[in-house]
Amino acid sequence: MEHREIIASSLTSKKLLSLVQSLDLSLNNASIKMKLLSEISFDFGRITVGFKWRMGKNGEEMTSLNDIPVNTNVSIHKNSPSLNRLTMEFRLTSGHIEFKWSNQRMTLGEWIHHLCSIFRCERYDAEFHIGKIRVDIQSLRNTFPKLRETVIYGSLEPNDQDIQSVILRAFLPDVKYLQLHGVPLQEELKLCAYRNLKLDDLLTLNVECCTIVESQFSLRDLNRFFKLWRKGSNAKLKYLRAHVESIADWNVLMKGLQPEEARRLQAAGGEKEKEYTIQNCYGIRARIKMSNIHLVVTVILTVSN
Repeated sequence: MEHREIIASSLTSKKLLSLVQSLDLSLNNASIKMKLLSEISFDFGRITVGFKWRMGKNGEEMTSLNDIPVNTNVSIHKNSPSLNRLTMEFRLTSGHIEFKWSNQRMTLGEWIHHLCSIFRCERYDAEFHIGKIRVDIQSLRNTFPKLRETVIYGSLEPNDQDIQSVILRAFLPDVKYLQLHGVPLQEELKLCAYRNLKLDDLLTLNVECCTIVESQFSLRDLNRFFKLWRKGSNAKLKYLRAHVESIADWNVLMKGLQPEEARRLQAAGGEKEKEYTIQNCYGIRARIKMSNIHLVVTVILTVSN
């Protein structure tokens, strides 16, 4: 059976769903996008199976995971090797087929939970485009698998900020990679307005790789965070990149860290970049690089393997 047929059979009865789940079928990657047209795609290597849900006849925006789609669009994309008989060389050719399924009287949340329960996958990624969607922490955890990477596209609207905080709190315990685009983190996570983030914010983001844009940290809080890292805090962290106060004092950032200066670059008008090495209580070393380029001050922490 093809992957599309396996998925279709799992929708016919609970008994067949259990049978399909018992096959323990694996896939390379699964990507979920929550936006105007919510979608999920399963990467099986040379075959990708995609699902898109339309929420209304006029393309209404999804408001909750309990919305029932009008229909389900299924697409199959195949890359198959073919032999060129003139050159006797193989090359990949692409094929694309689309189908339209009924909504099976299932909500969007039920669709996502059902599809993700069929296959064994170690990499689930999700994008959340904040709009009219309204969700709570428990429904997100009950619906979605453990996510490896989470990307959130936010805004400064007060209602959107509440949803952004809910999404963060739902997935931060498991996510390894986090990207925040224009996300003004809120007080539900002990986070302040988007202009200045605090120490507690960094301690909450207990992830392996974190890039935060359009937010600025206090150098003192970042210094305290590095001190706590030296004592064993945030042991999962491998990479952190953040913007800091536009007027940067190198001494404030490195105070009390007992760093080893690794590199210093100078240019006309003053120092543009410095690099230090620090070490935590477990003997793990990390490199801190602070740069001031085009009036944007960036601090990068990279933990050695």
